[in-house]
Formats: sequence, C-alpha cells, structure tokens
Amino acid sequence: MRRVKTGSRTPYIILIAGFFAILGSTMSKSPTLPLYAQSLGLGKGEIGLVAAASTVTGIFMNFASGLLSDVYGRRKLLKMAGFVFLSAPLLYFLTDNALSLALVRVYYGVATAIFVPVSFALVSDLYPDHKGTFMGFLSSSTLVGRALAPVLAGSIIYFLGFSVVFVLCSLTGLVVFALTFRFPETGGELKRFEFTFSGELLLIGLLDAAVYMAYQGIETFLPLFYYLQDKAWLSGLILTVEIAIMAVVKPYAGYLSDRVGRIKPIVAGMTMVGLAMFVFALSESLSLVVLGAVLFSVGASISEASTKPLATEVSRLRGTALGFLESIKDIGQALGPVLIGFLGLRIGFALIGMFGILSLGLFLFARPGRKV
Repeated sequence: MRRVKTGSRTPYIILIAGFFAILGSTMSKSPTLPLYAQSLGLGKGEIGLVAAASTVTGIFMNFASGLLSDVYGRRKLLKMAGFVFLSAPLLYFLTDNALSLALVRVYYGVATAIFVPVSFALVSDLYPDHKGTFMGFLSSSTLVGRALAPVLAGSIIYFLGFSVVFVLCSLTGLVVFALTFRFPETGGELKRFEFTFSGELLLIGLLDAAVYMAYQGIETFLPLFYYLQDKAWLSGLILTVEIAIMAVVKPYAGYLSDRVGRIKPIVAGMTMVGLAMFVFALSESLSLVVLGAVLFSVGASISEASTKPLATEVSRLRGTALGFLESIKDIGQALGPVLIGFLGLRIGFALIGMFGILSLGLFLFARPGRKV
C-alpha cells in the first residue's frame, strides 16, 4: 500500500468532519423525525416505516460506497456525502406526506452510508500502523455528535420550531462539505470493479451485527422497562451515559487493539456484550439495568475497536471491506428492535445475547485466519 503524506492538521480535520456529520444527521431524526412526522398527520405505522427508510438505504449503499471509494478514491466519495449532508435537510421543507418524507430520509441515508465506511477507510489508509487508535478517535468524535444531537434538536424544536433545526442541520452539512476538500486523496487503486467474497469478512460482520442488534434494542426498549416508564428523564440519562462511556473507551480500546492484536479484545468485548444482554433479560431492578448498560457500552467499544481494523487487514479492498461490514451491521440494527418487539423484553434480549455468543464462537472456530 502506498504511503500518503499527511499534514499535522489532517487528523483534526477528519475528526471535526465526523463530529458535524453525525451531529447534523442525528439532529434530523432524534427527536425531530417522529415529532415532525406527527405534525404532518402521519400515524405510528407510517412513522415507523419512514424511520426505517434511511437504515434500509444503508444496507445497500454501505457496500457500494466502499467499493466505489476503492475505485475512484476516498475524497470524491466523501465530497458527495458532504453535499448530501448539506442539501438533504433543506428538502424537509418540501415534505407534506409519508412518501415525500420517506424519500428525503432515503436521500439523507445516502450521506451516512457513504461517510461512515469511507471515512474509516481513509483513516486506515493514512495511519496503517495505528489504525485501531485513530479509528477509535473517529468513532468517539461521531459518538459525541450523536450524544449532543437529541438534546440540541429537542431544545430548538421546543423554543424555535422545526425550521431552525433543518437549517442548522444544513449548516453542519456545509461544514462537512467544506472540510472534505481538505482531505488527502487515498484509495482509487483498483482499475475496475471487483470483489472476492470473504467468509472471514462475513464472520466479522456477524459480530458487529450482534452488537448493533443489542444497541438498537436497548435504545428502543429501555424506556419501556416497567420501572422506567414514568421516568423518561432517567432512561434518557442512562442512554446518554452509555454513549459517553463508548466515546471515552473506544480510543483506548483501539490503542489496545494495535498493541495486543485484534482477536483478544474481540473475545473480551463480545463476551461482555452477551452477558449484558442476559442481564437485561433478567433485570428486575434499576441497578441491573444500569449494570447491563455499562457492561454493554464497554464491551461494544472494545469489540468494535478491533473489528473495523481487522476487516481492513483480511481484505486488500479496505473501502469495500468496511462497506460490507457496515451493511451487515445495519441488518442487525434493523432486526434488533423487531425481535424484541415480537418476542418480548426477556426472550428478545436473551436471544440477542445468545446470537452474540454464538457469533463469537463461529468467528473463533471457522475463520480461516489468512489475508484475501
């Protein structure tokens, strides 16, 4: 792999872009999307379908954007993502029904589906010897944006209305779009489209899918635990603490992954995720829920800080590998709330915990352990 010269400000530019990208995209949906959809007269079923639109986009677009960045280069794809972050929020002003709102969410989903895998591939290109550490910092910057967004958007909606939120989301997109012109150019090493399917990548993807099945399940159903139903502020605080822990732990977990290898942290992290799900399944008190949230956030941080770097090491197509990983992750993220919704809190969380442990076992015993 060819080395790319980077300036001393390059890491900060990428981290700032990551922060504003996820800050704006999260503000546009949490809590903005359901409230705005309700103001348009949409029912709960329509709101659910609209909310799922951007996730479905991600399932298909993550892989495609990663592959395209291997062919045409990272910066070109990230500029496209920046333009979508800039333009998509303004399209909310044109929506007046479920279909138009869903189409805007599909378009918006293109931005994150490009930005996430391609920005991580860029970091992998720039810092091959410390990719775990720098991927951890990038992940933390996005988590800070994700944590701040609901409070900021909710306050703006309450005092100023939806229009100000949409304009602010567009301004954050403008910042991202401008910063992408400062990114180094990497990738673009493939002369034609190609992808050799890797069973090892699929095994790594199953681990991330299990993590995000759990994450989305917690985010969706934590407020519905019977001892939290009349304490919305407390469930929100627990979720905020969960994200804060992940933001703090991920850079350290990435550094640990660079030092001791990828496998040991994955084993430790996925074991903690599985145990956390069983704690949620058996929770009969607030203290157990808090324990489960802390255990999950630490375990998920440790595991994910190793799965992404590992994906770039088992395939020479780094962008494609990370895009494939994100697509599998999005499938898990979409399935988590569905499983818990139909099976109930106890059985649903236990099943996700079993899936996480089984995925870890399959990863350990079936991975070929060689580059492709």
